Amino acid sequence: MVITLTGFMGVGKSTIAERLSAHLFCKHIDLDKYIETLHNLSVEEIFTTHGEAYFRKMEEQALARLLEENKEKILVLSLGGGALISQKNRVLIKEKTTCIYLKAGVETLCQRLLKSRKARPLVVQESENDLRSKIHNLKEAREPGYVESASHIVLVDDLSIKEILIIILKLI
Repeated sequence: MVITLTGFMGVGKSTIAERLSAHLFCKHIDLDKYIETLHNLSVEEIFTTHGEAYFRKMEEQALARLLEENKEKILVLSLGGGALISQKNRVLIKEKTTCIYLKAGVETLCQRLLKSRKARPLVVQESENDLRSKIHNLKEAREPGYVESASHIVLVDDLSIKEILIIILKLI
C-alpha cells in the first residue's frame, strides 16, 4: 500500500509524512528529495537552471519510477505542491495509491510560507501581499488536481500534527 500526501506547499506534507511513516513503521519518501538525489541538484537549482517545465517532466518520471519499483508493503510518499498539475501524475496517484489531500486555507498557508521562504522557489521573492495573492492564484489552479486525485480530504487549519495523524490513521 502506498499512502500519498498532497496539498499546497507549506501545508505540512513532509512533516506529517515523516510522523505517519514512523507510526506505521514504514519508509517515507519525499518526491522532491528523491528527485534531488537522482539528479544531484536541489529543486531550487533545477528551477533556476532549467525552469519549471523541465522540473515537472523530471517529477513525472520520478513518480512513475518510484511507484513501479516500490517493493515496500507500506510506503508513505509526500508529493511536491505542484506534482498534481500533471494529468499523468494524477492518474498514477489515483490508480496506485491512497491519496490524502491536506487542505489549508490561504491565511494558514501564507503564515507558514512567510516562515519558510528560502526553501520555496515559487515564493522566495514575494512581499506578504503578493504572496497572499500568489497563494490564492496557485491554490485555485492546483486544487482541482488535488481533489481529483484524493481518496480523502483532511482540513488541517487549526489542527495539531497529532490531530491530523489521528484523522489520517482512521481513514486508512
